[in-house]
Amino acid sequence: MREQKAGMPVFVKVDEYKEILDVLDMIKGKIKEMRDTVGSINALRNEEDAELVMWNNMINEIEKKIDNIDKIMFEPEQTW
Repeated sequence: MREQKAGMPVFVKVDEYKEILDVLDMIKGKIKEMRDTVGSINALRNEEDAELVMWNNMINEIEKKIDNIDKIMFEPEQTW
């Protein structure tokens, strides 16, 4: 196999050139599909994260209310 020097033209048969273009187009299409899929996964993850934050906030709020009820129920009454 001969070494190709930089800047030297490369000769390819027209049929092979068309096949190369088709393969490149297919690869570009697959890359776009991958980017779209990763974007969808990222959007789903963001939605899940937002749901988890909301659930955590709800749990914290419920916990505060239970603590407040616990204090009211079990602390001795104060007389004024």
